[in-house]
Amino acid sequence: MPAIDLRQAVRALVRRPAFAVTAVALVALGAGANAAVFAVVRGVLLRPLPFTQPDRLVAVWPRAFVANQDLTFWRTHVTSLEHVAGIAPGWLMALTDDDGEPLRVTGARVTDSLFGLLGAAPALGRTLAEGDGAAGRDRVAVLSDGLWRRRFGADPGVVGRQVRIDGVEHAVVGVMPPGFEMLGLRTDLWVPLWSQPGTPEDRTSFAMAVGRLRPGATAASASRELAALRQDMQRAFGYDADWGRTLRAEALGDVTSGPVRTALLVLLAAVGVVLLLAATNLATLTLGRSIERSHEVAVRTAVGASRGRVVAQLLLEQGLLAVAGALVGLGLARLLLPALVRRIPPDVPRQAEIALDGTVFAAVLGATTVLTAVAALVPALLAARSGVQPLLAQRQGTAATGRQRALGVLVAAQVALAAVLGGGAGLMLRSMWRLQQVDPGFEPSGVLAFRLQTTATYRALSTGLPYYARIGERLAALPGVRAVGAAAHLPLGGYAWTIPVRRADRPVPPGTSPPAVGWRFVWGDYFQAMRIPLLAGRLFTTADTTTAAPVAILNERLARTLFGSPAAAVGQRVAQQGGGRSGETVADVVGVVGDVRHEALDTPPASEIFRPLEQTFMFPMQIVLRVDGDPAALAGPVRQAAYAVDATVPVADLQPLPAMLSGTLGRPRLIAWLLGVFATAGLALCVIGLYGLVAVRVRQRQREFGIRLALGATPASLAAATVAQGLVLAGIGVLVGVPAALGLTRFMRGVIYGVSASDPLTFVALPLVLVFVAALACYVPARRAGRVDPVRVLAGDAG
Repeated sequence: MPAIDLRQAVRALVRRPAFAVTAVALVALGAGANAAVFAVVRGVLLRPLPFTQPDRLVAVWPRAFVANQDLTFWRTHVTSLEHVAGIAPGWLMALTDDDGEPLRVTGARVTDSLFGLLGAAPALGRTLAEGDGAAGRDRVAVLSDGLWRRRFGADPGVVGRQVRIDGVEHAVVGVMPPGFEMLGLRTDLWVPLWSQPGTPEDRTSFAMAVGRLRPGATAASASRELAALRQDMQRAFGYDADWGRTLRAEALGDVTSGPVRTALLVLLAAVGVVLLLAATNLATLTLGRSIERSHEVAVRTAVGASRGRVVAQLLLEQGLLAVAGALVGLGLARLLLPALVRRIPPDVPRQAEIALDGTVFAAVLGATTVLTAVAALVPALLAARSGVQPLLAQRQGTAATGRQRALGVLVAAQVALAAVLGGGAGLMLRSMWRLQQVDPGFEPSGVLAFRLQTTATYRALSTGLPYYARIGERLAALPGVRAVGAAAHLPLGGYAWTIPVRRADRPVPPGTSPPAVGWRFVWGDYFQAMRIPLLAGRLFTTADTTTAAPVAILNERLARTLFGSPAAAVGQRVAQQGGGRSGETVADVVGVVGDVRHEALDTPPASEIFRPLEQTFMFPMQIVLRVDGDPAALAGPVRQAAYAVDATVPVADLQPLPAMLSGTLGRPRLIAWLLGVFATAGLALCVIGLYGLVAVRVRQRQREFGIRLALGATPASLAAATVAQGLVLAGIGVLVGVPAALGLTRFMRGVIYGVSASDPLTFVALPLVLVFVAALACYVPARRAGRVDPVRVLAGDAG
């Protein structure tokens, strides 16, 4: 393109600064939103895992926990895998040293070969080495970059330092680089996973398995081998007939990002629609402006410019606007991305890899430029087609019929795209409302919660129970405290231990296993503090001690499953495998409580059995206090009371229970918020397009309106007729957009709760809102039609 063309394009835009600024702002809106969301999608979904040859890494039996003996068996029998390692995530640990108060950290126990299998190199020191999992050599730890910085001040001399983890001395052997994660799980430190063949720990399933494929092998070939070995493992380890039915291998990247894939793709599609809307809106503005530039185009054609050259010149102007808008949008995205990342829930993996890198810049700049150029092609062709007709016409500025029709099509397309965004946003808002109406089975208001991350000193009943008794006495003495209790895991935390439970009077048929139900052990006045209703029988008392007969409380669902009703369950007996005693424990059912949603609000309550802490085993507990007034006001006294009993035990997650539970809605809330923002932006673009179209038509028809007013038409009738023309286009857009939204929202089924993808309320309200907003957008410029001065118009004709 000759340099003169570029200068002419710049001059043309400078002569109309209002148009140029508006156009750049429209493109920046779409480009900025796309850059921010694409950066998140690329970081979480599209980037290769930061390990050696990540395409050869697989998760073995994803989302299932396996035992050390399973890992050993697979290492020697699955030829598709070079090696298999294990990781037991989510261990809450107490970290203490000589430099500060105790700290609650999240640790992972991993086999000594896992770092090598991944090809993960440390930033300082070393990772776990072969043999670190053996008894006597397992007192080593690898720190995350975050823990190293916040606890040890990024001291490079931390390697070799002794720290106490759960009261046991460990040597720090290394520090991992920033952002390092395994399986998308945020972890503060890694310690060896116990490896003692023949021990009960070797047969306990609490690790997730990761494997590396041999060259040429695939996840499918590994899955076939695993399926073929299932019966051999059942015989070798005495597993029941149901064990391993879903045993398979999956690409590690897919497993890591799987839970958030649908949500992120929905958001990416939504911002794509926003960008398309912005481009369409810009094309509408350009086409409206081209009507006013008909004389300029005619002059160029008259002096010898070819139609192709005119089109190229107009496209060059659009390209400049697109590039400028994309650059401004990328700048806005750079400023706003940190705020967006802060709103992302902690359970979204790989957040450290979210960045506006060169790939994001190139993709957004390219997509914006191409999409804007394509949208501008029709206005450019229509503008160049007018030729010298405007010079020959009596009146300049008379719009060609083709351009008027094209304007209408573009505006209708904007309404249709706004309908697609509005449908998605409406479903998410309805889903959030439904989630907030769900009864969780307890009353969180008025409850203060915290975790006591007890060390090894209190991991036995003989020492742990007296410790909790002293804690309970001090907490109960605080002003306003009504009840004090504890549980290993609080509701809606996503943690669920399961244990096989059956009716004691009904033996399990040979070759089968009793169903596994949720296993919860509680202490003190837990049910009263949480206001979980008692439906039948009684709650646990101080008489339910270690030496007393085993007792259990069932939730309503398990009581109905086993005995038909809550009342019928009281006085019956259940048999529970394991649970702190060898073999099978037979317990008397003393009560039945209401169902509680322990996993998530959008997950129905599961069958559950509750046991008193005194009759199970010690585990770090989460304390709950029901108080009068504001729970947050007791945070300081509660911390002091806990440290007065033992200052070496970390107090963590001290906050009112509603604040703690609000995090469980983080992901749907973020999706609903973003879709709402995008839908609002889409609606605004739609309003701009309709307003611009009606305004252009009013300016072009001033002579017609003047004549009609002179012949007796009223201003109101002219305004109403103009609004009606705009509403016809809006109606066409609604007729196209609502069915399109119905078709596309079916892909949202994985992120909505309590509403169908074709929710009637959403799709009845959607066209009403769009038509109402369209009427408002048309009304303001339409009022000008009735304000035309007939005398001035007719005088101009006479002149």
